[in-house]
Amino acid sequence: LQPSSMVQISKKNPDLLLKRALNIIKTGYGQPSLFNTDAIVQELIRQGKSITDARNGGASGCVEAGAFGKESYILTGYFNLLKVLEITLNNGIDPGTQKQIGLKTGDPESFNSTEDLFEAYKEQLRHFIDIKIKGNIIIERLYAKYMPAPFMSVLIDDCVTRGKDYNAGGARYNTSYIQGVGTGSLTDCITSIKYNVFDNKKVSMKDLLAAMKNNFEGKKLLRDSLINETPKYGNDDDYADEWAVNIFEAFFNLVDGRPNTKGG
Repeated sequence: LQPSSMVQISKKNPDLLLKRALNIIKTGYGQPSLFNTDAIVQELIRQGKSITDARNGGASGCVEAGAFGKESYILTGYFNLLKVLEITLNNGIDPGTQKQIGLKTGDPESFNSTEDLFEAYKEQLRHFIDIKIKGNIIIERLYAKYMPAPFMSVLIDDCVTRGKDYNAGGARYNTSYIQGVGTGSLTDCITSIKYNVFDNKKVSMKDLLAAMKNNFEGKKLLRDSLINETPKYGNDDDYADEWAVNIFEAFFNLVDGRPNTKGG
């Protein structure tokens, strides 16, 4: 659904608003999304926005938080968090091309715990985020030089005052962001490995990797068990949800504070 709809919830909202939003969500269309406005304001202030601009901002577009009408966002492509796990489970090799594109972070069969797996994942994540940021820098420079946005520059605060284009650092706040996608699926994958391989020992890492390599051919019972008998993210189950937090924090720590070409 485009444009997407959202409800921004704060401590000041009446309960009736939240209940109404939940009743709409129950229809099954996945709309509207819910955002914690109080947390967004705190984050925008942490980023250096003024308290006035932070309070006038919020979540825009899909999920990104920003200062409405005062900030430039340049998205240079999505970052596939789940692909990094696939590469980790193949010791740096992309199974689609059989090329070594990642780091050699260890044979997954040698991992003794989910923590071992996640440490290897974080090493790969750092490697690919570094590559992504280098790509971002190139794209940002191309935008600034070859893709002026005069209409946006008129609408976004401070571009005219500074005499700079939206894509060249004219906005009051200049943000580059890496939008990681696949967080929920990645959480389910790591949770499944933890639950089935390390904690309950329903399947060995060797057998799981072999089944995945063959698209679970002849392993229907294993596949059904992984899908239907494993804790899933988003069901108020800390067993799974804690890994969503771990993934977010690892990703955030690798991205936050990295400089861009516009002084943001």
